[in-house]
Amino acid sequence: MNESYRLGEQSIIAHLQRLANGTSTAELDVAALPTELRSIGEQLQKTLAVLQQERQLLERSAYVDSLTNLGNRGGLDRHVDQLWLKGTPFTCAYIDIDHLKHCNDKFGHAEGNRYILGICRALTEAMEHDEMLFRIGGDEFSLIIEEGNINDEFCEMMVRRIKSVIDRPFDIEGRLLSVDTSCGYAIYPEHSQKIDEIRIMADHRMYEDKTQNRKKGQ
Repeated sequence: MNESYRLGEQSIIAHLQRLANGTSTAELDVAALPTELRSIGEQLQKTLAVLQQERQLLERSAYVDSLTNLGNRGGLDRHVDQLWLKGTPFTCAYIDIDHLKHCNDKFGHAEGNRYILGICRALTEAMEHDEMLFRIGGDEFSLIIEEGNINDEFCEMMVRRIKSVIDRPFDIEGRLLSVDTSCGYAIYPEHSQKIDEIRIMADHRMYEDKTQNRKKGQ
């Protein structure tokens, strides 16, 4: 084995080690390899490119909702953890949309998806610059507001704003489907300094709102 070949092998091994350790994202310099190793280097680059694409797809599926392109529950978890680690005050709101099951059962899942996309569009159009929306379930969303000067009065206004843009009939195959929205929120760190408690509190308040909505509808 000549010295050039040995150095080429070491270069390939070192490149793979840097990739494995996450210390580099650079491509292997195939042109710098000895001639007898270039075909191996080219094949390695192709394989790494495929693996990179697969990794990006896996990351996307872990954090992004495929229907709406909003962050999913994994994306919400990651975002909230990042805010907590930075010590950034924020508000977590949970939003539950009624009648999705009725829409799916009566009109099919394609129309159900269109219904969800319509809700998503209405929400995103009403969002402020410091708000981020996530779809965390079939008809459940979460809104994170990254703002330090938030109090209960502000959040109650936010709830009314959300309901004003969603609680209206949606056209499904020429028929108007009414929409009811339940919403609850909690403020970090005002209501709790524990992330789990913030999310539990927002969830409980959402279901309290749902209970009140049902009583009004009776």
